[in-house]
Amino acid sequence: MSASPSVVSTNVDSNATNMDHQGGFVEKMAERVRERAKELNLNVSSFGAAAGIKPSALSNYWSGKRPFPTEHLSQMAEVLRTNVDYLLTGKRAVSTAVADVADAEWEMVPFFDLRELTDTGKGEPISRTPFRKDWLNRTLGTASDLYLVRLLSDYESRRGDKDLREGDLVFCRECDPSDLADGYIVLWRREQGLKVARYSLQPRNREEGDTIYPEEVSDDQFVPIARILGRFIQRI
Repeated sequence: MSASPSVVSTNVDSNATNMDHQGGFVEKMAERVRERAKELNLNVSSFGAAAGIKPSALSNYWSGKRPFPTEHLSQMAEVLRTNVDYLLTGKRAVSTAVADVADAEWEMVPFFDLRELTDTGKGEPISRTPFRKDWLNRTLGTASDLYLVRLLSDYESRRGDKDLREGDLVFCRECDPSDLADGYIVLWRREQGLKVARYSLQPRNREEGDTIYPEEVSDDQFVPIARILGRFIQRI
């Protein structure tokens, strides 16, 4: 039997970002943050807002004049869709190891019918499907609190590379307004019914469809139900 997959730790020593500029640590980390933000089409103000960094301090962090505060690293990593180790070291040490079947742990992921969704919950699951936890962690970044639903409408992404169609089976994880970050694909509840749309902290673009902005997130307009983490393609 093979050994258990290695895990990249995201625990950060409290002094990790209190290093001085020796060796260019602060500047290099700021450069990684800027490059990753650029890859995700995040400008400095959008990144700062999503990461919870005060605008008055952001400029010095962004330019590498001062180290990013330790307490913001986890949120920064989530906003940039990476991990803390990469922000600190630049190493993309993500394990691709998969456990032997005999050693694998399994997660029973429930499937819900969105037509049964109400303000009080999702109702009873229709079925449960076993998935390997190592596969879920490698593919979706988590193996906990997941559920499956079949979409009731289409979603068109900005570049067309992440389009979703009515009937697609997708992995979801419940979220509320405090969990939202720029670029998340979210299942929303509104008066007219459910909608799949991207959450954006970018300046409003009238030509961009299927997008919800912060000012639209309220009980009277759009309420986030779940973040869509990925599409499940079933073997036939």
